Amino acid sequence: MIWSSKLCIVLHIIHLVFYGDAFAFTPTYPSQNSVRHTLIQSRTNPLSSLFASQQSKDETVDAPKSSSTDEGSSRRKSMPEARRPSVETGFRYRSDDWLGNFISLPNSFVLRRIRFHLLSNTVITAIVVMLDRLGYHIKIPLVGHSLLGSFLGLLLVFRTNSAYGRFWEARSVWTKTSSTCRSMALSIVNYMKGHSPKSAGELMKLLHNFPDALTYNCLPSGSAKLTEEIQQLVGEEHLKSGVPAATLLLNRMHHTIHEATLESSVYQSNYVEAMHLVEVSHLVGSLGDSVSNADKILRTPVPLSYSRHTSRFLTIWSGTLPLALVGQLGLVTLPVVAITCWCLFGIEEIGHLIEQPFVGDKTLGVNLNWPNNSILAVFPLVSRATDSKPYDIGIPVNNLARKVKEEIKGLAVIAGMTV
Repeated sequence: MIWSSKLCIVLHIIHLVFYGDAFAFTPTYPSQNSVRHTLIQSRTNPLSSLFASQQSKDETVDAPKSSSTDEGSSRRKSMPEARRPSVETGFRYRSDDWLGNFISLPNSFVLRRIRFHLLSNTVITAIVVMLDRLGYHIKIPLVGHSLLGSFLGLLLVFRTNSAYGRFWEARSVWTKTSSTCRSMALSIVNYMKGHSPKSAGELMKLLHNFPDALTYNCLPSGSAKLTEEIQQLVGEEHLKSGVPAATLLLNRMHHTIHEATLESSVYQSNYVEAMHLVEVSHLVGSLGDSVSNADKILRTPVPLSYSRHTSRFLTIWSGTLPLALVGQLGLVTLPVVAITCWCLFGIEEIGHLIEQPFVGDKTLGVNLNWPNNSILAVFPLVSRATDSKPYDIGIPVNNLARKVKEEIKGLAVIAGMTV
């Protein structure tokens, strides 16, 4: 009778988990007959169904391509992916996503990034446990790790917070760029077009291509390519001078504003028109500030001494942790150390991922030129953005630039202009 009651309780819990609203997650790669958008979908909460049906367009378009030759990728495709926030609809994580997040752990991008370090520590722990079982008791006091653990935690927290500060500053740069482009486009179509239509059309075309030029400036060298239209606008001979394409576009914008004053027949007497041209010139200067701020984030890494000291400290602390625990925990030392290292290495890796916050597009490759014949150039341990989606590890600058361009083009079409 008691066993029957326990069995009923277990079955009831299973029913709540798999048929209730405990979690809802979608497969990373929809199958051909995927009429159902969720692998395990809530039947009681309509908000979960609404979320599953209104996933971000970016998440659908940017899904990684399947490959019949990559067995590791095939295994990841069959694993579930936890419910994701939607950029388009504004949906975010919920507290009851814990089970979906836990089940999708083998598909974790951060776990794949730290797997080599984690495996090394696990092997060291297994050797220490085996030697202890064979009678070779190699132990150290636990008090040292207890004292140093607090300092290690402070280092990791500061490292992650500083990286997130760069991430938020990078997003603010693109927010300011979007706002400035919008204001400038409105000024062109409402104030410049009537008096200087030719210069207004030229300026609108330059503005339409500026987000792509800023994207090129934001990304590491070798991971992006200038569009042919930008190369034609600024001239290949000017690009060879070493001046960034975004700066060359801004130079053309100022020159076009000057041409607008010559094209207008009432510029000398219409002070309102002159005021608007000055305002547009100031907006061009704001775009220049965005270029400088983006360059500051890209060209200023976290100091190498800080990153290296944190990495060395963490490696020594985690590498000697089995020696401090094996005397008290025995065989349990192996899972305890593995979980502890996963937590700490994951925190450190998150800081490394978002230190360069502009690398957040699925379309990015990993064809960077690694310096000093690094082993990563011959045998890359991980791919940075090839298996990610917008805002997984950084800001999707390509997607943001595309949206800004679409808005500028829409305003131009409304005003009867071509870009």
